[in-house]
Amino acid sequence: MDDNSGQRRLPRHPRASRCRVLPRICALAALCALGACAPQANLPQVEAGQVDAEARIQQEMVLRSSVDILDRLDRVGWKIRASSADLCGDTVAYSLGLNFLELDDYAKEKRDIAQHVLGIHSRPTVFQAAPGGPADKAGLRRGDVVAAVAGKTVTDKKHLNESLSELIKTGDPVEMTVERDGAPLTFTLAPAKLCFYPVVLSPSADVNAFANGSNITVCTGMMKFVKSDDELAAVVGHEMAHNTQRHIRSKQVNALIGQVLLDLPMILLTGYNPGVGQNLGASMFSPEYEAEADYVGLYYTARAGYDIHNVADVWRRMSIENPKGISMVTTHPSNSQRFVALAADAAEIDRKRAEGRELKPEMKGDTKPTPQAESQKPGGQAAVTAAEQTAGEAAGQAARPLPTGQAATQAAGQGAGQSTGN
Repeated sequence: MDDNSGQRRLPRHPRASRCRVLPRICALAALCALGACAPQANLPQVEAGQVDAEARIQQEMVLRSSVDILDRLDRVGWKIRASSADLCGDTVAYSLGLNFLELDDYAKEKRDIAQHVLGIHSRPTVFQAAPGGPADKAGLRRGDVVAAVAGKTVTDKKHLNESLSELIKTGDPVEMTVERDGAPLTFTLAPAKLCFYPVVLSPSADVNAFANGSNITVCTGMMKFVKSDDELAAVVGHEMAHNTQRHIRSKQVNALIGQVLLDLPMILLTGYNPGVGQNLGASMFSPEYEAEADYVGLYYTARAGYDIHNVADVWRRMSIENPKGISMVTTHPSNSQRFVALAADAAEIDRKRAEGRELKPEMKGDTKPTPQAESQKPGGQAAVTAAEQTAGEAAGQAARPLPTGQAATQAAGQGAGQSTGN
């Protein structure tokens, strides 16, 4: 057979046509069969506008829930760090207990919701005023728009944070002018000291919290797991104790020693580094570090005015989630060990309260004062009791808030950004 070009073509085999048609027939048959399995109910028609309205409601619910978690962590974190500032050595900072947001912290499609739910403005807006902190005591509220600091107009959040960080370094009072319902209001804020270990929320669903020597991170999963502010305070106190006791630094030193004593000789002899020395060194005293953080952290919890007598229940619930933890000792003590040890720690704190002694963790080499010596200190037992009952407010202390950018972006579900809070 010739085509128009004069070239000869071979005739198509009948099977070739059938091979192309057969898949189409099969696909059509499958569609017909699947159609017979479709839902048979005659559903009411749903208007797109109603779906959009419900989506808006759910988005607002998500934002409010996220903000509730952030507020809870800020509230508890502030009290823990403020009430033990005298135990944090040089790692302290002045703070106003303030955290700011502006609409640019949110994606464009979520700015309207942020403005509606939180009253966020295009200019720096008060998001959090730590309860009992300088800003809260002065009367600042969520939604106040910052207009000026120390008589100078504020242009944006970055400029505001930089200005405040410089102004509060010496602890001198700061004058801040805000707009509330369109009217200008001026407040005088007296900075207060707190332990400078910022508390950060991680969006992770893990039931976990951790410290890195500089910050305290609590996962959203842990926030949902703890049943009370008392339990959350013990978690935050535990992580702050890791920082104050320099556990991270100690682990790094131990790992280095392990490298020098074991890994380096192995490298020189074989040219191979198995990393055994580093891992062994890093894990040395790990359960002991955790036990110490439980002990010291419970003191921080008590000093902040939280109930320390039921926080050990966390470890019973942890065992329900992971029964192996009841008796297994790894880098951490077993859950049963931690429960019993925390009960003993709480009993020690109760004895000190009854004797009018200072709530301060016992350290090796410390000279234990007698109850009579404690009572002869200025203020005596009454001063200690008052400080405990007011959760550190008797000292007029305020905590550094969550990093503003992170709080903003997490509340809006935007991801992780950071800037400095004041």
